[in-house]
Amino acid sequence: MAKFDPIKMLELVKVEDPDSEGGMTLFFQENKTLKIKIIDGKLVSEFV
Repeated sequence: MAKFDPIKMLELVKVEDPDSEGGMTLFFQENKTLKIKIIDGKLVSEFV
């Protein structure tokens, strides 16, 4: 789970569900953003 180290221990500030792309966007402190969506039946996440 090292992929999620950038947001470890940061406070969740805002959630957009659904976001403009039909997924979910999580906004954390320090301007960290995590986008989550389903592509071809698989859960995909990326930091923006």
